[in-house]
Amino acid sequence: MGSSTMDRNIIDFIAYMLTSARGLIDEPAIYGPFRLLDGVSRLCETMIEHHHDDEEFLRNLKGKIDEKKFSVMTDRETFISMMDEVVLDVTHLLMKKSETT
Repeated sequence: MGSSTMDRNIIDFIAYMLTSARGLIDEPAIYGPFRLLDGVSRLCETMIEHHHDDEEFLRNLKGKIDEKKFSVMTDRETFISMMDEVVLDVTHLLMKKSETT
């Protein structure tokens, strides 16, 4: 994929984040974490499309988020548990990377 595709993906992401921020003014508070997680999922997709070094990790992270992000509407505990899990996953990746530098 060329840089123009990535540029478009980034502009789309910016638009999503801005409209999410605006929407949150009138939406229930729990939608904030949902929108942030959905933003992470979208960013993972862009990074995967552009063959990021951590592509396997990003696929797994995106999969975990996408699998349970809509539980925000039906099962708050599952949603919170998923958030805790993906935060730990990223923490472990960052720790692993800091050990190798």
